[in-house]
Amino acid sequence: MFEFKITLDDEDYLLFNQYHLLNSPSGKKSLMSFRFITPFLCFMVIVIFCIAGSDFELILSEAIVMTIISILWIGYSKKEILKSMNKRIIKMKKEGRLPYSNEAILKFDDEKINEIAPNTENITKYSLIEKIVVTEKAIYIYFSSVQAYILPVTAFSAEMEKLKFLEFINMKVDILRDTKSKLRS
Repeated sequence: MFEFKITLDDEDYLLFNQYHLLNSPSGKKSLMSFRFITPFLCFMVIVIFCIAGSDFELILSEAIVMTIISILWIGYSKKEILKSMNKRIIKMKKEGRLPYSNEAILKFDDEKINEIAPNTENITKYSLIEKIVVTEKAIYIYFSSVQAYILPVTAFSAEMEKLKFLEFINMKVDILRDTKSKLRS
């Protein structure tokens, strides 16, 4: 059994959301759409000017300007969407309750994960774990496509404890996956 008293801050939550945006299929799709909407609109403006029969020099200069704008947008859009995400978290914090608990106790026993926060208590069976992601700053234990327990590396007293925990959690998830696949066969 493992038990961790964790303390999360805005940075931990922001890092999780950044990871999710940059690595999940839905996040990648959103980022790609965000990146290419401006170049598409620029292209449409040029097409409209062509259809309207505008002067060639005007269309050419407009195409050059729109190409430069599009290239800059594609280059800086990732940074902008991450900055926007940070602003939304700050706004949520000012408005009241954040979608995470600042302090919680995570207990990992043989059957389940128990999260105890000041106002809530959640129990998650290991069978619901979809994936485990290890980053430089935290371990994300996904129990849905968009939700995860955030376990900062600061929760571990030593690297050896972190490795033992990862071995434990991976074993729990692998055993359940093996059992599910045998039942399907």
